[in-house]
Amino acid sequence: MADTDSSTRTSRRKPHTRLVMISAAIGAMLILLISALLNWPSGGDGVGGPGRIGSAPAPRAVFSAKAGTCLNWTEPDAADIRQVTCSEAHLFEVTGTADLKGEFGPQAPFPDTEQWQQLKTDRCTQVSAQFLSGRFDPHGRFAVGAFTPSEQGWAEGDRTLHCGLQQPGPSGKLYRVSGSASKIDQSNVYDEGRCLGINGTAVWDPVDCAQLHSVEITGVVDLGEQFPGGFPAVPEQDNFLATRCGELTAGYAGGPTVVRDKGLTTYWDTLPMESWDAGSRKVNCKVSAQLPDGSGLAPVTGSVKGEVRVDKEPAPEDAAPVQPGVPAEGER
Repeated sequence: MADTDSSTRTSRRKPHTRLVMISAAIGAMLILLISALLNWPSGGDGVGGPGRIGSAPAPRAVFSAKAGTCLNWTEPDAADIRQVTCSEAHLFEVTGTADLKGEFGPQAPFPDTEQWQQLKTDRCTQVSAQFLSGRFDPHGRFAVGAFTPSEQGWAEGDRTLHCGLQQPGPSGKLYRVSGSASKIDQSNVYDEGRCLGINGTAVWDPVDCAQLHSVEITGVVDLGEQFPGGFPAVPEQDNFLATRCGELTAGYAGGPTVVRDKGLTTYWDTLPMESWDAGSRKVNCKVSAQLPDGSGLAPVTGSVKGEVRVDKEPAPEDAAPVQPGVPAEGER
């Protein structure tokens, strides 16, 4: 399908998180995970080449789609990809094209995975930032992706990247969006009460809080309300959020000592200047627990509002890569 990391997010898109460094896997691997799905030839109706996904034809409309066109699919291999209005739930919004002919002549070999990752990150970030009038948050909820030529299409002279924006989870699965990315708050936040899964010691896709998870969201803070005059340095954000997230979390959990009594810790995200300049203002307050040896996040079962179990051993790790372009179940 389309390729951020988690596709890429090059090291990427999380707001800066205080207290713990979470989910390094969320970073530069997403483009890699997703790249194969988008290797569809633009010169024909069939799906082919080394990145072949399924056997259904890829609609020509995908490759003639103009910037602002939204695409959706339901099949794991994206065989039913189609254009939809951006007000409908969709997985990919086209932001434009990047022509690689200046860098790769007629005899240039087909790029390897690393080269594709770099090309998609560099070129499609530029294209997508232009689509968003320069206000792309590289740490926000959206990641750049691209439909790339297949190896056969490349041999026939296709050098066009079809760039776009998508909303990946840490696993690489894509979450649907309603509305154009040009009109959506790019702040990388989750709703209060959301729990994020755990894979080993890494933050993973959203789950029910009754399941093993790494993080529970206890509130959302709009830093623009506290700092209307301009970007606040991270220490200023920390000083404010230490109090504000403490208040929100105590209210959410049911008392000022509930979090500590249940073996959890309150922490929060902060915004880098890049995110602030792109218009992002919101951050999450959250709770989690560390493993006894401090090696990472501990698996937690149950919401802080009720009974909580904090395990002392790392969660099971699923190292199997997600098939690129697979739509995630449920909402982000």
